[in-house]
Amino acid sequence: MGQKTFLDLIYQSMQDSARQVRLSLGRPSSRATRQQALQQVAMLKAAKDSASREQK
Repeated sequence: MGQKTFLDLIYQSMQDSARQVRLSLGRPSSRATRQQALQQVAMLKAAKDSASREQK
């Protein structure tokens, strides 16, 4: 799986999760931007890298 496909799948998963939460809270739908998705992926990757460095 290529990086673009992986990021697209993460983006879609984030959209689906956010939609489900908004529906469960009775809030109107809105869409995260692709940039927001990429920022979250970068934040999660940095956290994972940090955690793996601490284990060493």
